[in-house]
Amino acid sequence: MFGMNGGESMERRTQRRVVRKSRKIRKNVFLLLTLALILCLGTFAMGAQKGRETKTYYESVEIQRGDTIWDIAKEYKAEGQKTEQMVDAICEVNGLKTANIRTGENIIVPVTREI
Repeated sequence: MFGMNGGESMERRTQRRVVRKSRKIRKNVFLLLTLALILCLGTFAMGAQKGRETKTYYESVEIQRGDTIWDIAKEYKAEGQKTEQMVDAICEVNGLKTANIRTGENIIVPVTREI
């Protein structure tokens, strides 16, 4: 009838975990969208200062075996952009504290091109 946790059923604990996980996911999505907007606005402002027009879009990239953020940054960086700057941008957009990624993960890559 009652579990060992003061009468709280296993089902109720599972529901609480699901609710917490759902809230965390929503929070992370909101944070990701906010960071993307900030990055986009910052990129737009920098492009306007340099007198050339650029466009930033965001591409989802699935991590393949052997991929590193540095490899992805080299592939997607804008002309004249340092790889380290692109690595920092990828980490910021994805909320990563380190450049560690895992096979099968999807990350968002900010791609800036002149138009």
